[in-house]
Amino acid sequence: MLKKLMVVAWLGLIGLSLGCDGEKGDVGPQGPAGPAGAVGPKGDSGVAGKDGISAKELVTGQVESTNGGYTLGKNNLTAADTAMLSSSVVVVFIKAQNLWWAVPGKVDFAAGKSTTFNFITLLRGNQFFIDIRPVSWTDGGDKAPERVFQSIRAVIIPSEKFRRNAEVDWNNYEEVVSTLGLTDKDIITADL
Repeated sequence: MLKKLMVVAWLGLIGLSLGCDGEKGDVGPQGPAGPAGAVGPKGDSGVAGKDGISAKELVTGQVESTNGGYTLGKNNLTAADTAMLSSSVVVVFIKAQNLWWAVPGKVDFAAGKSTTFNFITLLRGNQFFIDIRPVSWTDGGDKAPERVFQSIRAVIIPSEKFRRNAEVDWNNYEEVVSTLGLTDKDIITADL
């Protein structure tokens, strides 16, 4: 009988000790971050044309500015075009004095005159616009001077290609074209 009482007492003691729950302490401060891991090897760039995502160029020939800037664009885009544009990065170049100038930035024209431009993009329904705006100019005055652009090229780069090519100088037109493998088939003539 003593053994049975001992077992019951033992079980009661265990139940009592498990049922006790005291106050919990505060959570301690976060420890320091560990060292960064090693950089992995660069991944395969893939085969051109196999990923279904290709860059495009929206281009003009020689144009004259209006109010010191210029708006170009494309009408009647397909659903696939608008989907591509909505997840792309746009890089704009202006050709003057036979050189490609990245925008935003300064563009030098003849006789030591220059204009600094910025741009905004707008995708509205099936229309895409790029509005190039003058920010400052060397000619003085309150109104931006009119300029002649030999050409304007807006390179439309799918975000995935942009991220995977971080080492590219996106302000260098020739390097951008070479990296993206752009050819005549990728050129779209602006109709706005």
